[in-house]
Amino acid sequence: MATLKELSKITGYSIATISRVLNEDETLNVTENTRKMILEAAGRIDYSSKHNASKKGKEERLKIGIVEIGDARKIGKDPYYLYLKGSMESCCFENGIETVMMQYDAENRCYRSASSQEVNGILAIGQFQKEQIEAMKKCTARIIFLDSAPYPEEFCSVLPNYEVGIRQGMDYLIGQGHRKIAFVGPVYAADSTGIRQLEQRRKYFKDYLESHAQEGIEGILLDMDWQEEDVAEEIILYFKGMGDAEEKPTAFFSYNETTAMGVLRGLQILGCQVPEDYSILSYNDTLLATLTQPQLSGIRINIEEMVQNVIFLLERMVREPKSIPLSISVPSTLVIRESVRHNLKFRD
Repeated sequence: MATLKELSKITGYSIATISRVLNEDETLNVTENTRKMILEAAGRIDYSSKHNASKKGKEERLKIGIVEIGDARKIGKDPYYLYLKGSMESCCFENGIETVMMQYDAENRCYRSASSQEVNGILAIGQFQKEQIEAMKKCTARIIFLDSAPYPEEFCSVLPNYEVGIRQGMDYLIGQGHRKIAFVGPVYAADSTGIRQLEQRRKYFKDYLESHAQEGIEGILLDMDWQEEDVAEEIILYFKGMGDAEEKPTAFFSYNETTAMGVLRGLQILGCQVPEDYSILSYNDTLLATLTQPQLSGIRINIEEMVQNVIFLLERMVREPKSIPLSISVPSTLVIRESVRHNLKFRD
């Protein structure tokens, strides 16, 4: 039997697009010729029979509404959320779980989809305001959160372990000889219920510094938006505002790849070399990290493992409808590429 990857190779379309066509997602903006080609390809290699067979024996067919993070900027410009959504849709299809996109109607405080059928579960990706969560509950009590964990006593969730990731990154930088490290990213972010609080990665960076205060590690907190153009400008201003006598950080630990690319661009405009002059460590580690020169070392959020855990929770939701909510924290992985200088020797 064929897989979505094989269909993607045959048709030339992405796995996410193929999944949405086969799931009859009416919100997908593709031509009828494209739909026809994908459906014909699936028929030729007997994909649909596999898809239908995976549903046999289940007492209930899951139709999951996918709800995206409320901040439209992040959806469009942060590749992490694009990868997370695409991987989730593909994995649902592989496991015989139908998905449909849902949009928030702010005026009526409810979620709607293009499908006439009701969903019997919701997968919410990202962070949401309290009123948005209440709107989800009007559709169904079966809600799983991905990348956030609001009301853990009520809902299941899967999210990255940022504390472990920051510790991995800091241990690595310090192990390479860095003693003055700057964290680059936003100060505040909405929590799982939309409340403004200290951004988690920044918080764990500060916690790490406090727990290593006796080791001579100095941290600098640079408050910068995560968009590349803004970060590049801010880095240039930061360096120009420093006196020659001031010791600059030797490494930058960035909130995500977009932020890291902004740091890299700013340093290159200033005539600095990475990693010869300054090192950069990123977070998330999507495909973008391999498209820069030098390629970015970083902390990889294990999206595939997160998605597999969501599938486990969805299937558990059907098998054990009265089960206790679970919150699953997924560890990260350090990926070493080219943007961190090794065994740095410091001036006395």
